[in-house]
Amino acid sequence: MRKLNIVLFSSGVSEKNGILDKTIKGLESKGYNVFCWRDLFANAHKADHIALLPILIKKIPTFDFAVLIGEGHDATKIFRDGKYISVSAMRDNVLFEIGLCVMALGLSRVIFLSDNEVRLPDDLTGINGELAIKHIVWSSDNKTIEHIDNHIQEHKDDYFIGSDIFDDINCYVEENRKYVSPVVIGAATSTAIGYATNFIIRLLECIESGFISDGKFISFPLQNVYMHVVIPEDYNFNIKKSAMEKMNDLKKGIIKNARHRELSFNYRIENGNLHIYDYPTSLVTSYDTAKMILNIDADESEDVRAKERFYEKELDLFEATLINILNRSFVNDSVEEFYENLSLEEKNKMVNNICYVLENNFVIERNNY
Repeated sequence: MRKLNIVLFSSGVSEKNGILDKTIKGLESKGYNVFCWRDLFANAHKADHIALLPILIKKIPTFDFAVLIGEGHDATKIFRDGKYISVSAMRDNVLFEIGLCVMALGLSRVIFLSDNEVRLPDDLTGINGELAIKHIVWSSDNKTIEHIDNHIQEHKDDYFIGSDIFDDINCYVEENRKYVSPVVIGAATSTAIGYATNFIIRLLECIESGFISDGKFISFPLQNVYMHVVIPEDYNFNIKKSAMEKMNDLKKGIIKNARHRELSFNYRIENGNLHIYDYPTSLVTSYDTAKMILNIDADESEDVRAKERFYEKELDLFEATLINILNRSFVNDSVEEFYENLSLEEKNKMVNNICYVLENNFVIERNNY
């Protein structure tokens, strides 16, 4: 399984006081690839005049998770209940980046670290006071820090954040790495939904009725039908060509009438069972969309690693979407949409046939090809 890529955002003060460095080291110890926000601008042509927003828009979607550090460094006044009150506030750049990360990655993939002092904006806390994103608070022993003020730089890694914070982040990332945000619809998500509807379900709707291969009519009972969707483990530029070569090694079956048109698929017969293998070439659509995002005009040179991160993530997102949507509810909706004129009994039989294969003889494989 590939290492997940996490990007960290913070204020300059969090960097100086050691919080940023502590967080980077803690997450790296958990096996993640960790990138500081400064890394995103490494290829900028002019360090003193960086086009910040275009680069952020290009780079943030290439990561799997974002961790943002919001300490209450600034004091600001807010008007509440007819009077001004002074509150501790995070740096405005961190607040802005929270919004960018949520829209680029989804709510479940944004983690916010803060101290106890910072005031959280109303849009983050909501009416019930709960954050919509994962919020982890660390505690600093102020009395201890006062006593060791002269040694704070030497001991900063020991007194700001406990190692349990990274166990918490690690558990949360692992729990949500397969979650597909309903807000952020990436190219791979849309591609996977189309693939599931127009190929997988469409094929399984009528596979029991038989197909033509080498001029012969062939049929198998559902319990002998297996379906394998093979997704590359890593991206390479020959993916479409390699997929076609793999499919050329298989026999070709043709269903003459699948939703009123012909449908072809690739298979082999093993031990009296029909094994359908598909290498989805529609993944190329996801890469084309990723290229469009990465080609946004910004003041920087090409970042090859950003492209690799984005493509790897698209592969995972394609797989995760298939896993999430290929259930009875999705199948039922698909059948209802395309076969509204069938009787309820006929619809239920079709749904049951499809779900039998999906629930018993369907597998998603990750192999390079």
